[in-house]
Amino acid sequence: AKGIAAAVAASLVARPARFPFPVGERLEYAVSWFGVPAGRVAIEVARFIEAEGARYAHVVATVRTNKAFSAVYEVDDRSEAWIDLDRFVTVRTRGVEKHGSKHYDESVRYDAATHFLHAQLDKLHKRQRRDLVFDFGPFAYDTSDLVYLLRALPLAEGYAIGVPTYADRKVFEFRIEVGAPKTVSSKAFGAQRALAVRPSTRLDGKGYAGGEGVVWVSGPARVPVRLDGWIRTPQSSFLVQGLRAALIRYVASAPGWDPAREPAAQPVTEIPPTQQGVPLWHPPA
Repeated sequence: AKGIAAAVAASLVARPARFPFPVGERLEYAVSWFGVPAGRVAIEVARFIEAEGARYAHVVATVRTNKAFSAVYEVDDRSEAWIDLDRFVTVRTRGVEKHGSKHYDESVRYDAATHFLHAQLDKLHKRQRRDLVFDFGPFAYDTSDLVYLLRALPLAEGYAIGVPTYADRKVFEFRIEVGAPKTVSSKAFGAQRALAVRPSTRLDGKGYAGGEGVVWVSGPARVPVRLDGWIRTPQSSFLVQGLRAALIRYVASAPGWDPAREPAAQPVTEIPPTQQGVPLWHPPA
């Protein structure tokens, strides 16, 4: 693994990647629900790997409720994504999630050449497996790379964009609108000016996720220092309100790696028409 990582690092000198975040970058958050401490979230670029001539970032995210909150409703999630360093798109994901008495193991593989993905979901608590082959249309991001894509955009007050995104057997439009900055305090950075990034989703051209949410983003690396509001869980339409995730620790990079450089992403913004989330389009021959 060290040899592979060294080879990828050496290749980045001659051929810089579009993905601007380094090995070892780690963000850790304390999560509360209506002010009650609920657990921790961590997102890390674990390593770079090379396979069949392509280079990937292996990203790992974990979500765990604390002991007190788990007594009411336990969440223990680990998700992994392999993001192409040169195309800035996710090619494979795997998520193992425990939500209360429900236990899931889901993997997704994207094939850009055919515009199809293969998803396999094991409902371990029911001993059921569901296989899905889905035409995701001209292009689709995965929810795994949205955090990094958001940070790689030229964010400024008034900026707005929507991108096609696959989740739960549907293609959505994931939108962000950037509001005015204000001073936001975090344990990791102290008090800093941060931009208000407001995410939302649209399905079939109509608003999908109700509620209000804002992600406060700060610094040249566009680090999310706090999330206030709501999230929609990936396995259902259940809306979780009253959440706050506050940055408590930030590691810019592993030893020997440069911190994230100034973002410069050119995202795909073509949103195909959809019916119940299924793209309506004319694929190439």
